[in-house]
Amino acid sequence: MISKDELHEFEHSISTGITVGIGSMILLFSSSTRVLIQCPFLCGRNERSHLGHGENIETSNLLFSLLNHEVKNCSLLGNKRLNLCFDDGSYICITPENNGLESYVITTSQGDYPIITY
Repeated sequence: MISKDELHEFEHSISTGITVGIGSMILLFSSSTRVLIQCPFLCGRNERSHLGHGENIETSNLLFSLLNHEVKNCSLLGNKRLNLCFDDGSYICITPENNGLESYVITTSQGDYPIITY
């Protein structure tokens, strides 16, 4: 299980890139952390939000507004939902699918943490 200290590796790092592939998207950060997404995500700013899916290439454009922004807060809720809040007020909430498959993978300096829910 990922520790709070490892989640803090995201904080104060800059979103530096997005890799879009067939079946997944990867958010890259200046701290060498990353998140591979293969499940639903909600991102937006203020009251505007958009729903996307890591396996749907057409929704990758929703992530580009997160580029070059600093992560102010990172949290992993009890339902394994990952929340990243950025310095400009934008956010992404990654919610795992309840299918027993790998929904997303958090990578920190300590290793890879696949998130699976049943």
